[in-house]
Amino acid sequence: MTDHLPAAFRALWHELPLVAASGVLVCTAFGLVVLVSPGLSPISVLLGALLVGPVWAAVIATTDSVVLRQRGGVLLLLVNLRRYGLAGLEVAILPAVVGALALVNRDLYTGPVFAIPLAVSGCFGVLAVLASCYAFSLRVTGGLRGKALWLTALHLVARAPLVPLGVLALAFVALLLGTSVTASLLLLAPGPVALFASAGTWTENHALHR
Repeated sequence: MTDHLPAAFRALWHELPLVAASGVLVCTAFGLVVLVSPGLSPISVLLGALLVGPVWAAVIATTDSVVLRQRGGVLLLLVNLRRYGLAGLEVAILPAVVGALALVNRDLYTGPVFAIPLAVSGCFGVLAVLASCYAFSLRVTGGLRGKALWLTALHLVARAPLVPLGVLALAFVALLLGTSVTASLLLLAPGPVALFASAGTWTENHALHR
């Protein structure tokens, strides 16, 4: 099995400008979402897909290049922002819509009758978020689209659920530290999260196709 984690660890030092630039771009997009629609709501989730999704796709495309070809840099990140912005929106919109529906069902919940749609939308929302940890790389670097993209991402989730869980846990810890210790830590989080998401995705994807 090809293990791309060592390349991700090396990049934490060798690609410091990329890590810093990734943090600035992602946090700026996220900050705009919070500014326009504070709190967790269907509107903020959909707005997050619109603003953060394209930026995250560019970051992932660049960290994919780092772990697969040892080629990164801020210039490549900016090129990928123009090249993969629409692809990022395509990937982000599905989990965002499912998540928004789950929040709507939560707000509509008034008793047992609404438990089924709430549970169904919640389960689909969790699966969509887990699959999206793989889906961005599979879309921007793997070139997959539509049904093939999400079936492959879900297959990888079933095969290696610890990868997306680890990526989400790392993002959660960074968010927790950034809000409770110092906000500057938030700027450092997106780059490492993307590097390990890329490394995990391509390690498992190569193992799947051996």
